[in-house]
Amino acid sequence: MSTSEPKASRAKVHLGAPDRLIWLVVGAIVLWGVWAFGSELMLNLRLSHEVQTLRDGNAQLAASNDQTRKEVSVAASPAAMEEAARKAGFARPGEQVYVIVKPSDSAAAAAVGESVAPSTVPRTVARKATTKHAGGVIDAVEQWWRNLWH
Repeated sequence: MSTSEPKASRAKVHLGAPDRLIWLVVGAIVLWGVWAFGSELMLNLRLSHEVQTLRDGNAQLAASNDQTRKEVSVAASPAAMEEAARKAGFARPGEQVYVIVKPSDSAAAAAVGESVAPSTVPRTVARKATTKHAGGVIDAVEQWWRNLWH
């Protein structure tokens, strides 16, 4: 049975065949869908992490604001204002102010009864001991001005 016609060979795989072309298009669409879904998922995860970070920051700021409000309300009280004014050197009119200073070695010896020359006592201690304060804002400012330069 030999014939001059060649045997029917198997059909060559053609990439351009209609059924193969459909599968390639479907595969490309599926790959694009997976890529799009994955990128959206990654974006969603990144944004939700950023939202959580911002919420944590807001919670910390809210706590800080509450603390600051408490401090402001305490500082606005009359007792706190008076304390701040006294620390700044102010006194009420007619009030006698006593300033407690840490004595030096020579001032401590004088308190015990040993003889110390007046020039060895620090100027601030000697001045405060001899100055009688009438009180008031002007006296406090004068005292502050003197202490500023000595």
